[in-house]
Amino acid sequence: MQTSARIPSLPGKSYFSMHRWFYKMYQAGLLYDPDEPAKNIVVIATGLPTFTPEECEVLDSAMDLMFQVHGDRVHEVCWHFTQKAMGIQSI
Repeated sequence: MQTSARIPSLPGKSYFSMHRWFYKMYQAGLLYDPDEPAKNIVVIATGLPTFTPEECEVLDSAMDLMFQVHGDRVHEVCWHFTQKAMGIQSI
């Protein structure tokens, strides 16, 4: 089954793969809190879900894998790109 091209695949378990995945999510404007299930993410203006059910499955699986392999480093990488999206320079 093919999911929307909006969601990047997670090509591996390495730190580089995780970093690249968050970079692609940042570029697509799809960053969200990694502690939240994807189905809970909504478009603020409309209240409608941001992701389709198929995308939610892909996202939740990717997050589960990243947390299993990298633990809290998931938060660090996501926060780096969140700051970038907000125009904050990280050191």
